[in-house]
Amino acid sequence: MQASVHYDDFVGTAAADISDHTDLNKHLKSRGFDTNRYESIGAKFYAIYSDSFSASIICIDKQKSTEEKPYIVAIKLEKEFSRDDFFELFKSFEVIVTLKETTETEIIDEIDSLRNHN
Repeated sequence: MQASVHYDDFVGTAAADISDHTDLNKHLKSRGFDTNRYESIGAKFYAIYSDSFSASIICIDKQKSTEEKPYIVAIKLEKEFSRDDFFELFKSFEVIVTLKETTETEIIDEIDSLRNHN
């Protein structure tokens, strides 16, 4: 799976730790989904400026999967679901995006914005 937006000016990676209070399957179950059928394997979100936000839980549909190939679906969370609700599913979440031509580089130092930059 690869994240993509219209122009892909920046690409990157993400990492997250699940919340200590809930998990993706519990959230699906609370919304009435059959977690015996849908096994959560991830999440995705998409935002456009401050106008639009969407989130989905990525699952294996066990009814449509075969032994040779899992059937992957994204269950879109719509009703009363905000950015804050999404990020509460995780206790930590980091996204790093860089220009395409710099994806193989590493950060050497971190400079505090309050520090003198001279």
